Amino acid sequence: MHSPVERRRLHFGLGERWAWTSALAYAAVNVMIRAAAPQIDAWLGSLLRLLPVAALAWFMLARSGFHELRPGDPRYLGPRLIGGLVFGGAVSYVIGNVFFFRALVDGGLAISVNAVQAGSVWAGVILGALILRERPRREQIMGAVIIAAGLTIIAIGELSSPGQLWYEGLLLAIAAGVCYATANVFVRLVQRHRAALYPVLACAAAGGLVPLLIVAIVRTFVDPAGLYTGLHLRDVLVVLVAGCANILALAGIAQAVRYSSVATVNTIGSAQIVFSFVASVFIFGETVPLLMAVGLVAVIGGILVGQTVRSAAPMRPTVR
Repeated sequence: MHSPVERRRLHFGLGERWAWTSALAYAAVNVMIRAAAPQIDAWLGSLLRLLPVAALAWFMLARSGFHELRPGDPRYLGPRLIGGLVFGGAVSYVIGNVFFFRALVDGGLAISVNAVQAGSVWAGVILGALILRERPRREQIMGAVIIAAGLTIIAIGELSSPGQLWYEGLLLAIAAGVCYATANVFVRLVQRHRAALYPVLACAAAGGLVPLLIVAIVRTFVDPAGLYTGLHLRDVLVVLVAGCANILALAGIAQAVRYSSVATVNTIGSAQIVFSFVASVFIFGETVPLLMAVGLVAVIGGILVGQTVRSAAPMRPTVR
C-alpha cells in the first residue's frame, strides 16, 4: 500500500521570476541613487525618481482609453481599488521615498539599504497575513529570520564609523520598508482582482506625484534655498535615470504580486542587496570583507529557504 511522504523543493514560478527581475532593477536604482542622495533634497529626489514611471504609466493608460478608470466601463476597477492604489502610492512614493532619502543622509548606505529591506520583508509577512489573509508558510518565516540576520551582519560588516544620527537613519529606513510593503499589499489586492499593470502603476504614481508636486511648488516660493541649494544637473540626471530603472522594478513588483504573495515577493526582493554589492565590486572596484560575505550568503540562504515548499509524494510500498 502506498503512503504519502513529504518532499521539499524550491518553487520558482512566474511570480517569483518577476520578483527576481524587480530585485535586479532595484539594485540598479540603488547603485545610481546613492551617488546623488547626499547632494539632493529628499522631497525633490523622490519627485524626480517618480516622474519617468508616472509619464510612462499615464501615457499607456491614455493610449488604451482609460477603461479601468471610467465608471460604467466593464473594466472599471471601482473607487475602492483605485482609492487603495492612490493611498498606497502616497505611502510609498511620498512617505517611503522621503524617509529613505533621509535615512541615506543620516544613517549612511550600509544601515539604510539593509534596514529598509528588513522592514519590507517583515512588514510583507505581517501585512499579508492581516490584510490579505495570506498566512505565511513556516519556511517563509524561517527565511525571513535568516534574511534579517544576514542583513544585520552585512550592516555590521560595512559599518566602520557610524554618523551621530545613525539611529535616526535606522528607524527611518525601517519605516520606509514598511511603507513599501504597504504599497505592495494594495497592488496585490488589485492584481488578485484583475490583471491591470498600467492602471496600477498610473494610480499609484498619481498618489505620490500630486503631493510631491505640491510640496515642491510651495517650497520653491517659501524655501527655495533649502530645496535647490547644492543641486547640480548631474544629480538630477542620475536620479532621472534611476527613475527609468525604477519603471522595470515597479512593473516587476506589480506583476510578481499578481501570481505570488507579498511575503514571497518581498523576501525575494532582498536579493537586491546581493546584486548591489556585486555591482559595487565590478563597477566601483570595492572589496567585500569576510563578515559582509557571510551576511550575503545568509541572505541568499534565507531567500532559498523561503521559496521551499512541501508537497506530498507517494511512497514506495514496503516489501515484507
